[in-house]
Amino acid sequence: MFDKLLHHKLLHEGVEGRGVITEQKVEGAKGQMGVMGFYVGVEGHIRFDDGTEATFSSKGLDTSKVGDLDIGTIVPVRYSADHKHVVLDVLTLETREQAKKQAAAARAEERKKHDIAAAEAKLAQADKHRHHG
Repeated sequence: MFDKLLHHKLLHEGVEGRGVITEQKVEGAKGQMGVMGFYVGVEGHIRFDDGTEATFSSKGLDTSKVGDLDIGTIVPVRYSADHKHVVLDVLTLETREQAKKQAAAARAEERKKHDIAAAEAKLAQADKHRHHG
């Protein structure tokens, strides 16, 4: 129980930092053949300015929500002032991934509008030649 409370408190009140993923393990696939993403567990560490290091781990992360967390990925973390407790900042990862998906969807929508407009312009050009020919 204490761990969950501490985890929640750190996520909302912990000092913001950046850590590095040092291990990643696929725990399961979402959808057929992992088409919808994977559930992964990760381990990582953060090095503090004073030279000390602390580790963190997280399990059951949905890559479709948090993005790819490959070894060597720099990730947001939250830590306690005494540097004893560190958690992966899943909330920030989810927010970033959502923003990426929205930006990609907006780009796809713009591309679609552009393609339709270009096709309509070609049709209009072809019709003009046909009527004047």
